[in-house]
Amino acid sequence: MTLKKKDKYRTRNWKEYNRSLVNRGSITFWFDEGTVQKWYSVERTGKPGRPETYSDDAIRCGLMIRAVFRTALRFLQGFVDSIIRILGIDLVCPHYSVFSRRAKGLRIPMRKLLRTGEKINVVFDSTGVKVFGEGEWKVRKHGYSKRRTWRKVHVGMCVDSGQVLVSAVSSNNVTDEEAMIHMMEALEGIPLGDVLGNGAYDTIDCREAIHERGGRQVIPPDKNAKLQKRKSIPCLEERDEAIGRIQNLGEEGRSQWKREIGYHRRSRVETLMFRHKTILGDRLASRREATQATEVAIKLNVLNRMTELGMPKSYKVAN
Repeated sequence: MTLKKKDKYRTRNWKEYNRSLVNRGSITFWFDEGTVQKWYSVERTGKPGRPETYSDDAIRCGLMIRAVFRTALRFLQGFVDSIIRILGIDLVCPHYSVFSRRAKGLRIPMRKLLRTGEKINVVFDSTGVKVFGEGEWKVRKHGYSKRRTWRKVHVGMCVDSGQVLVSAVSSNNVTDEEAMIHMMEALEGIPLGDVLGNGAYDTIDCREAIHERGGRQVIPPDKNAKLQKRKSIPCLEERDEAIGRIQNLGEEGRSQWKREIGYHRRSRVETLMFRHKTILGDRLASRREATQATEVAIKLNVLNRMTELGMPKSYKVAN
């Protein structure tokens, strides 16, 4: 048996990428002039009681700094307050309880895409993040307890730019299929090109959601998948084409089909999940579901900003 040689790639923009990595640690990048100008709220909420002192931009800025530097809320208040004094800005840092309270239901707007075209190629995936519980060493040594709790983070990422377009947080009992259909509704009005996903999205509901929005299904059918008998479901026609092509290609049919259709691009979302856990941590600090959703959205927004700074660009090296 001969082992297939892996393709080798070489980064060709080290200078720009190194500069972007340095800029990620710049506090003025996260605490920018635009946020300073919009620090205090000027909008009326329409709710009874005292109006909000701080704008959503100020709260988002603080929570973003918390995510990047992995601080607790009280630590965050002291950290932001010291930044304000060092920069000599005439601002007042919100109390840590304000950050905690305002995180519930905070709107996190989607950032403008770096690359836009006629259609956007989107890839969906999910991963688990810990809420509270033992570490991996304790579980391996003594087993896990009932208090070990996880949440699932679902994302829809632009394949070409690497930016997250939409996200969702759910409990363990929510399937990837259900989350994808919910996220597809948030992409209403965005023209879709290729929509990629692993075998978990090989369902009629997922394929129908893609078909209705004019997307191209780049989802591998099950290994034992069969063709439709009556050709009565239009959204499964692309699945039938994939099954037929895989069968016609023979022994290496599935691998060849994936190369032909560009399925390998799905690995980019797995890289995103790896970046999420290594840069921003693999657990959530929030305990309430509403604030957990905000925390995840903030972290994904942080990754989008880091992507805007610059990412490595590689080319294939001949073997």
